Amino acid sequence: MASGAYSSIRTSQVVRIILFITLASLLYGYFNSDDYNPRKGRNFRRPKFQKKLKQDTVMASAYLKNIANRRTIYALQKASSISDSRIQEILTETIKHTPSSFNSQAGRAVLLLKSEHDTLWDLGHDAVKSNLPQAYDGLKPKIDGYKAAYGTILFFEDQETLDGMKSKNPGMPFDQWSEHSSGMLQIHTWDALELEGLGANLQHYNFIPNFSKQVKEKWNLPEKWDLKSQMVFGTPAAPAKEKTFLPIEGTRLLVFGQ
Repeated sequence: MASGAYSSIRTSQVVRIILFITLASLLYGYFNSDDYNPRKGRNFRRPKFQKKLKQDTVMASAYLKNIANRRTIYALQKASSISDSRIQEILTETIKHTPSSFNSQAGRAVLLLKSEHDTLWDLGHDAVKSNLPQAYDGLKPKIDGYKAAYGTILFFEDQETLDGMKSKNPGMPFDQWSEHSSGMLQIHTWDALELEGLGANLQHYNFIPNFSKQVKEKWNLPEKWDLKSQMVFGTPAAPAKEKTFLPIEGTRLLVFGQ
């Protein structure tokens, strides 16, 4: 065979290979695009050659990063990085989706903004001064700092709802489970506020009986609402303090079965 003819055959083979690769590439992109859905409205399983994203890198890591970023911020300004309606929307979603034992949904929240927020911490001053006069000088600067923030979220658990659950399920520790659910609601809300650029700190002045009573009287709240915590929030005026960590593996985390 002449060398010219041999060279022509080799060239045509190369062209066919290039065309095949190009076609395969186009088909791959087409079948993996979001626009391709030959069975719209039905469950459609994509071709097996679709490249799957790793859940640990795409989803879990982002969530864990947010957990690490959320910190207690005490230096807060009377300003917000988001609108009041957005804060309300966040609370609506966290209250709706936070789990509760037997789906009791006993979590309650009250959002206090502007002058209502200031009034809350005026009550805090009065409660400490009348119930813990020996501690007032030390706590006064802290309470002033809470008042200097933008707002406060009061978290409650509805005891009437829990009493109803206990009557239907005697012996079940609904009060303990209620604490768990309230904690989840608080941390979900805190995480969401942090993602929106707000800082927060969590207080528990409800340990002063007079404080809880005055709060419910001031805002005409049900007597059966049990106050759990007060989340103070606003635009951060200073970063969180450095945090140290105890060893995890072998002390705070034990693993069996590996």
